[in-house]
This record gives sequence, C-alpha cells and structure tokens, in this order.
Amino acid sequence: MRLTVLVLLLATIICSNAAEINSSIEIIRPANKALYVGENATFVIKTHSRKIDTIIIEQDNNITTKILTKPTKQTYCKMLHIHVGENNISVRAFEKGNAVAVVDRNLYFLSELFEGADEPEGYNKNFFHIDKNENQCKACHNMRSNVPTDGEAFEDVTKTTCYTCHQPMMRVKNTHAPAANWLCLDCHDGKSGEYNIEDEGKSKYLVRDPVAGACGNCHDTVEGWFMNRYTHGPVNDGRCIRCHNPHGSNNEFFLRKPIWDLCTTCHAEKANGKHIVSSFVFSRNKGAHPTKAPKDPARPERSFACSSCHNPHGSKFKFMLVGSLTDFQICRKCHVNY
Repeated sequence: MRLTVLVLLLATIICSNAAEINSSIEIIRPANKALYVGENATFVIKTHSRKIDTIIIEQDNNITTKILTKPTKQTYCKMLHIHVGENNISVRAFEKGNAVAVVDRNLYFLSELFEGADEPEGYNKNFFHIDKNENQCKACHNMRSNVPTDGEAFEDVTKTTCYTCHQPMMRVKNTHAPAANWLCLDCHDGKSGEYNIEDEGKSKYLVRDPVAGACGNCHDTVEGWFMNRYTHGPVNDGRCIRCHNPHGSNNEFFLRKPIWDLCTTCHAEKANGKHIVSSFVFSRNKGAHPTKAPKDPARPERSFACSSCHNPHGSKFKFMLVGSLTDFQICRKCHVNY
C-alpha cells in the first residue's frame, strides 16, 4: 500500500514539474506538423518567466540558434532555414545555464526537386498572413503593407513593412530584382492559379501557380519560350519557380541547385555522369559523353554541364539543343578538329 502511494506521489510530482517546465515557454508559430513549400520558417516564441535568460533552437541538421532574452521583452521572432523533408526542431529555455523548458516542433519542407516529394500524411500548409494571425503581431509590428504597387522601390528598402521579418531570406549571393527591391506585391498579389486553386483565400499574399504570367511582366522572353518547337516540361506548365528561386539563391540564375544537380534531379538516368550519344561517341568514354566537367571547353569561365548543349527553356532544334546548332555542329563547339 505504501509503495503504491509513493509511486502515485512521485508520478504527481513528475507531472507537476513537466507542466511547470512547459508552461514557461510557448511557441506561437509555427504550429506543429506544419507543411512548407519554401525553405524559411519563422518561429514566434513567447516566454512566461522573466528568469529565462537564453533560448536555444536546435535543428536536426546540427544548426543551433541562440537568442539572449531581455527582462522587458516577452516575445521573440526568428526565421530558420529548414531542409527538405521532415525537420525535427527543439526550442529550449534556460535560466543561468539550466534548462527549464523544452518544446518540440516537427515541420516538413515539400519540394518537387527531391525524391519522395509526395505530400506527407498528417502535415498541413502553414499560411500566416490572415487577419487572425496578424493580430498577434500588431503590438510590435506594422502589419499593413506599405510596399509600392507602381514598380518604384523605396530608396531605403528597410522602410518597407515586409523587410523587418523577411530580410533573412535575402542573405544569399544572387538576389532577384523584385525581391531585392522589396517589390513583393508584384508577385504576391493574393491570387491563386491552376496549380494552387485550393489555397484561394488562405493568405493575403498568395502567389499564383503557375507563375509564368508574373515572370513575363518583366522577362519579355517568356512568351517566346512557349513558341519553341521543342519545349521543356516546367516551361510548358509555366512553373518557373520549380527551377528558379524567385527571391534569390547562392547559385547562378537564382537556380535552386547547381545546374547539373538540378537537371539530374528529374533526369536521373543521366546522373552517372555520362550521356548516351547515338550519332557520335568516343571509345575512350565507353560509348558515352560526360555530362559534367570542371570547365566547359567552349566557355572556359564556366563548368561543363547540361546547359552547355541544351537550352533548358526550349529550342527550335531537337533535344532542345542550344542556339542554331544541330547534332554534329554542336559537337564542333568543343571538338573543333572534327
């Protein structure tokens, strides 16, 4: 009998302590099991104890983010770069080096450019910009967009209301003009398209999918790509953002991956580094041509990759060959003695 009482008492103490620990910190956003179609997730963390001096966010790819708290501040925001697939993230609160709270979040970044890109069970898309959510942030942030709609950017882009929260996504090597100038509403007009019609009304700043119409407002070459005799699937569908990150990227042309890695994501049969050439082969390559190399013989300043021979947007010539070159002619770009 005494043993039973002791066990029950111990269980009560443990449960009480667990409740106390988890009640000292709260993750307002994101919700658990949130599904993202982009690589950035904003955490909004609220503390319920002034004794908390440090918050540490631990991601499952060994990336750690440290936030030093202030006695006069209760809510903290931090944008994290998440990886493709399931992300297991822990938020821990500390008092003088001792962990007093831990709250976990499971998030999922869904990208069509990776194997197993089917929508996972139990996860739901996470939209923030609706009135109910924005009301939580009004105490500290101006939630009314002041982004220009006339194409003229602010001289000081830090004055846009989007900048305060979203500026971490621009910490990349190559930035796209509309994003770099914070002309967000050029693309984020709140309307849906054929491929995301089910998201209609879920965000004030939804982007149409397909997005080619918006891209064509600045890139007058887009319309011409649809006129090519030989075209590429993503271009046919008007889904420019399958290959390009519209905000910016560390890769050239704002690509989501380096060229060869990007192409072989879909064309996996070429991922062994050699490409079958039916009309002309080299015995030293055992009947195939390499698909990548440190240098492109025709353009030494660039690496040899799929785009050295193929135009990813389309071409007048079969196999989407570049320029006005056909079959054997394209070989002579590099093999000038043949």
